[in-house]
Amino acid sequence: MSLFDPNATPRIETERLVLRGWREDDLDGFAAMMSDAEVARFLTGSQRPMARAEAWRDLALFVGHWALRGYGLFAVEEKESGAFVGRVGAWQPECWVGFELGWGLARPYWGRGYAFEAARAAGDWILSAFPLDRIVSLIHIDNTPSQNLATRLGMKAGEQTLHAGMLHDVWDISRADWSKA
Repeated sequence: MSLFDPNATPRIETERLVLRGWREDDLDGFAAMMSDAEVARFLTGSQRPMARAEAWRDLALFVGHWALRGYGLFAVEEKESGAFVGRVGAWQPECWVGFELGWGLARPYWGRGYAFEAARAAGDWILSAFPLDRIVSLIHIDNTPSQNLATRLGMKAGEQTLHAGMLHDVWDISRADWSKA
């Protein structure tokens, strides 16, 4: 029995994707995604693949973020197949650099435009739901694909910060610029 109602999380549909609340049955897809060294390279503090138990803790963290803050990372599902694609959405744990738009997809879904489609929909939701002047994305300095996505979203690299002992650029975009992109 779950005290958190995943139906309380908004459901966003794009042309090919569904952004929705997390379910326990997302664990298989999420654990597989996070066990991939290429995916984990920029999505884990250790830059190493996660074991299933670690993926479970992260999934529970995502659900808890929604429960505590009223927003968080959505599970992303492919409409046509129902397959787990990844995660995207709002992220702002305690002492974070700003209200973040974050993303991460399982490798079989790279190169299909899904990251842009999901991030654009999540960013639209964030800016319609919250009175923010800007949103940020924390991107590892070596993560060229995410840098390219941020650029495509209209974001620009700014200050640098250390996160988990690694250098990251803080990409950002204003509300006004998001609406123009």
